[in-house]
Amino acid sequence: MSVKNYIKHNILRVQEHKLNSIIHFYNKVCGMVYECKTVSNNDYPYCSDGKLHLFTYKHTDTQTNTHSPTSVCFVVEKTKFSVSYRNQGYWKIGLVLQDVNKAVKYLNKEGVSVGPGSQFVDVGFLTSLCDPQGHCIELLQDTFEGNFREREEKGGPLDQPYLPTLGQITIRCADAEKTCKFYSEVLGMKLLCTEVPGNRYPFTLYFFAYTQETPPRADDLAAVENREWTYQRPYCQIEIQHRHNTSSDFAYVTGDEQGAGTLGHAGFALHVEKELLQEIAGKCEGAHVLGENLVYLEDPDGYLIQLSSD
Repeated sequence: MSVKNYIKHNILRVQEHKLNSIIHFYNKVCGMVYECKTVSNNDYPYCSDGKLHLFTYKHTDTQTNTHSPTSVCFVVEKTKFSVSYRNQGYWKIGLVLQDVNKAVKYLNKEGVSVGPGSQFVDVGFLTSLCDPQGHCIELLQDTFEGNFREREEKGGPLDQPYLPTLGQITIRCADAEKTCKFYSEVLGMKLLCTEVPGNRYPFTLYFFAYTQETPPRADDLAAVENREWTYQRPYCQIEIQHRHNTSSDFAYVTGDEQGAGTLGHAGFALHVEKELLQEIAGKCEGAHVLGENLVYLEDPDGYLIQLSSD
């Protein structure tokens, strides 16, 4: 049985003339399954043409995975929008892989510009690139450089021995205490891991997910032992970055018309059980209820969140 509460998809905008390039990149190059889904404009206000373009790493019937995969969801935007802008809140998606540099070689052969992976302090072995629309993607290895063991199997998506995972949707927050309280106490997610790279990099990362699993060092979520374990989970996490040097009145631009016009990141969607959906809607004063199975709300920084239970 699949887990009933999970991160459904990350919602990004694409210009109409770049849609075919996006389909080719995520489907043909990255090896994700592509699906075009027709939806109601009333239920999906960010979707002007009633179509969701979904890209997913789906396990086959012979692979055992009880977790529903998270999709990258694109909606066509016919007006101008911003992917990069001042005080940007949305950051990236993370694709978790067994061998980052093998993926880099494959992508380079496909004409995609991306540099080799490297170990970033005790956070992870990673590199980054942009899709054809300019949205940021991080390639994150599920082991640190010193723990990596090359495997002979290949031929899967991104030339990996096993299926990659859309592991993280990364956003930034202004008030860590308020944001963490929202994701844990309101949305009902579990904090799996925290990461502080050190004095040279004054920020903290928080990883939230819908799961009953317990990290190896549950007594100390900042312990390094929790990090590779977190990356190896078969489900997506909301990764939140809090920068330590921001002022008390600082605010990220996270929604349309907050000074940058329409944004490239429209929000993200969660699938939750009906009982939890109703409980969340009751806790949030600004929740927009469109029916018994669909609710829209914003987190403390203004990120749009769609909750559905269908």
